[in-house]
Amino acid sequence: MKKPLILAAGLGLFAMVDVPGVMAQGHGHDHGAETAARAGGDEIPSVAVTQWTDTMELFMEYPEMIARQPGRFIIHLTVLDGFQPVRDGRVRLVFTASDGVRVEHAADSLLREGIFAPEFGLDEAGVYGLDLTYEGPEASSTFRILEFRVHASAASIHAHDDGPGGEIAFLKEQQWKIPFSTAPAEEREIRQSVWAIAEVLPAPAGYVEVVAPVDGVIQAGSVGDLAMPGAAVKRGSTVARIAPTLQGNGWTESELAYVQAERNLERARRLREKNAISDREFEEAENEFLARQAGRRRLSGTGVDGVLNLTAPIAGRIMDWQVRPGQYVRAGDRLMTVVDPDVVWLQANVYEADFRSLGTPVGVFVNAGGDEGGWTIPETDLKVLATGGAQDPATRTIPVLLEVDNASGRLSINESVPVELITSRTGTGLAVPRSAVYRDDGVDVVFAQVGGESFAKRLVKTGPHFGDWVTILEGLRPGERVVTSGGYHVKLASTTTEIGHGHAH
Repeated sequence: MKKPLILAAGLGLFAMVDVPGVMAQGHGHDHGAETAARAGGDEIPSVAVTQWTDTMELFMEYPEMIARQPGRFIIHLTVLDGFQPVRDGRVRLVFTASDGVRVEHAADSLLREGIFAPEFGLDEAGVYGLDLTYEGPEASSTFRILEFRVHASAASIHAHDDGPGGEIAFLKEQQWKIPFSTAPAEEREIRQSVWAIAEVLPAPAGYVEVVAPVDGVIQAGSVGDLAMPGAAVKRGSTVARIAPTLQGNGWTESELAYVQAERNLERARRLREKNAISDREFEEAENEFLARQAGRRRLSGTGVDGVLNLTAPIAGRIMDWQVRPGQYVRAGDRLMTVVDPDVVWLQANVYEADFRSLGTPVGVFVNAGGDEGGWTIPETDLKVLATGGAQDPATRTIPVLLEVDNASGRLSINESVPVELITSRTGTGLAVPRSAVYRDDGVDVVFAQVGGESFAKRLVKTGPHFGDWVTILEGLRPGERVVTSGGYHVKLASTTTEIGHGHAH
């Protein structure tokens, strides 16, 4: 048997113990001198139990119980949604002996936030079933311990194996103060994916360049005269105002040419009624008028006080802004672009070897990195426009062009993002959320929860990714819980060299 880990805590010494059906561990919570005093100064090991329901986590510590001697139970209760300690409620412990006799104890108030600390004893030695029920405003749950042992005397308590050791202590009080969460490794259906770098491009139907139709000076005498970069604009709203020049390609010349073409057409109609001009001469006058009319309409209205208003041809946002108040522009100069970001094109450049196994993508995972991690674009929000066609000889990649619903605005025009193109090939495997996997010294690791306040760094071998999940080929077993949020803090805690974590209740 391995040498048990003994943790000094005040006058009490605690060792790890195994409880069938639950997760058990040693701990460093100080129960004070009462533990040692129960056996006249003998060392009494303690038991730690960790269990989960769908909504709550229980982490309970108590000394090995001896008949007719009281013991203090330290009961930590966490609501998994938000990973917060309970702040109100009631705990009820029901012990059922082998002959069916039931003994009940209750705690109606918390020692402090998240912790109940009832103290009581049981008169008869034996093995009990224990149902611990919490009822409160945040949640309600019942935890079941199949074998709760009460010893006839301290002499019948045996030393316990402390396990492999090397665990990382991270207290409940620390977990509750940061964004923290855990999740079990579970068997899931996994779709295979192909990694690529993608460029976000504007969809042609949602991209318009606004150019100066005449020579002139940009006017911005009041708010709304000139749309600013990034501003959202509606179709038909003013994006710029130009005071045209009087010569060259000026507005006045265009207006005079339009009026003259209109007069020439009216004259041609009168002459045609009298058969005084040929069909060719009439067509020339009509075509000149139609051309001048189309050009005049392109000016988006005449404005007021001799100033021409330029309006947005589509709804969207202002980009590629190249104009400032008072600037002189010539006809044909690009002033800005209006882009509708609700629908974008995503060009993913796939490596040659991966392209051959891709097929038709059925979804995209955008790997945003940072706190957000990423998100999945489902098949219903994308359209495959083109795949393949030509390989880039420099990068050895092949383009895959997708049209994507971007109403959420998460993708920005012209950005490059790493993506995973989800294929139609499926399989099953053990998987954990992506956020549970960390790179540490060049290898993938997860932090497995081996007890309520104990964690172990596990080297894992990862497999295919799918959406927010990644398969684990080696290093974890089904049902083991891993840290999915707050793992960096656990990693920091792993660098401290500290025996136990003895904090007093």
